[in-house]
Amino acid sequence: MHWKTKKWIVNEPHVMELFKRCQECGSVITKTTKASVGSLLRVHWECEKKHKGKWSSCSDVRGMPANNLLVSACTLFTGATYTDVADWATLLNLQIPHKTTYFDIQSSYLVPVIDEEYKQQQKAAINDLHLQTELCNPVHLSGDGRSDSPGFSAKYNTYSLMDDTTDKIVHFELVQVTEASSSVAMEPVGFKRAVNTIQEQGIKIDVLTPDRSPSIRKIMRVEYPNIHHEFDVWHVVKGLSKKLCSNSRYKDNRELQPWTRSICNHLWYCCATCGGDPDELIENWKSILYHITGVHSWIEEGNPKKCRHNDLSLEEQHRKKWLGKDSHAFRTLQNLVLDRGLQKDLRQMALFKHTGQLEVFHSVLLKYCSKNLHFHYASMVARTQLAILDHNENVGRQQATTTTGLPRYNIVFPKHTKEWVAKAIFEKKKLKKSKRLWLRKLYGGGWTPALFTRTVLLI
Repeated sequence: MHWKTKKWIVNEPHVMELFKRCQECGSVITKTTKASVGSLLRVHWECEKKHKGKWSSCSDVRGMPANNLLVSACTLFTGATYTDVADWATLLNLQIPHKTTYFDIQSSYLVPVIDEEYKQQQKAAINDLHLQTELCNPVHLSGDGRSDSPGFSAKYNTYSLMDDTTDKIVHFELVQVTEASSSVAMEPVGFKRAVNTIQEQGIKIDVLTPDRSPSIRKIMRVEYPNIHHEFDVWHVVKGLSKKLCSNSRYKDNRELQPWTRSICNHLWYCCATCGGDPDELIENWKSILYHITGVHSWIEEGNPKKCRHNDLSLEEQHRKKWLGKDSHAFRTLQNLVLDRGLQKDLRQMALFKHTGQLEVFHSVLLKYCSKNLHFHYASMVARTQLAILDHNENVGRQQATTTTGLPRYNIVFPKHTKEWVAKAIFEKKKLKKSKRLWLRKLYGGGWTPALFTRTVLLI
């Protein structure tokens, strides 16, 4: 149980104090020889009566110090880099494996083990999609690309596909810039590869929710006409919020500032309650132009219409800062609401699909693949697989509660909205449930470095 054994940082002079007397006869030790291999310290001693012995700070695994394997595994599996760990160890003067030793262990043991575990999990995810197809349940996937660096000078683009039913990543494609004409062109390449791979598995995709880029639109229209293309509500609302915040900075449009969040929430509500009907979605979206002026019932094309909210009291109506129909702020909002491009996009948002969970995965990916660092292709693949294993294992965490059972929140104040927002705090990530199973395999099926590393990964 090398991974489970408690470990302590011990200074070398204190260790050598243990080699003053022979453990067999109690005689004075006259000769000691020290040797180190990375994190391993080995001491050979000899006493006055010619008794000899050997002591090691950790055991060997077929000639390799077990702690060297542990240090390398923990560095990679926590998303850290060797440089970070080495800098910390250098300041502490703590002995760890050399850089070449670390990368040898990574390529020989860690990367293959991560790949094997990822393939097993991906196989289970694909089987779930096959089961949905067999049960005649529609398969809905979301997709989004993530560049490895900010700006337009990225070397890699990671395109991920997520199952909307389980919020788990089912497949990803890593594209290098040399495989495309430019950094911007990497995402369409990854998108096509990912979709083709899923279809080659015999899975029929009913609805796909990528982004709204012109290149992705054309690919969906030309190459995948049988797949319904939905637009991501999250990105549309994000773009609308940016426009509202940008316009409300002007003096004539400052009346829009307190309404920004409500307008964005209204778009979310319209998409969530339209029942898949694009006409109803557009009609409900336009109603914001009546509500924001204090008009909650009106006649449209000879039919009476009204807001869906409950009747407002006189105090609530007096407290609201309604916009005047002749104000510059109202005309600015009217241009945004009735924009032809937005109206056209709304027709592909009636199923209320969004890639919010994919953005959550991208935040997890930052832990393992920082945009400020460059990784070689094999390391980039392994770290992306680690992020997927981490995300899929912790999908569906419940909101954390206090000792009295009340839900926990974090209060934030975004600068662009200038409004306090309560965000839910979720439970801490849990350990792998199959911990005991892998321990049985470890001690029942033979102790090998690869199996040991795999156990550390799963725990």
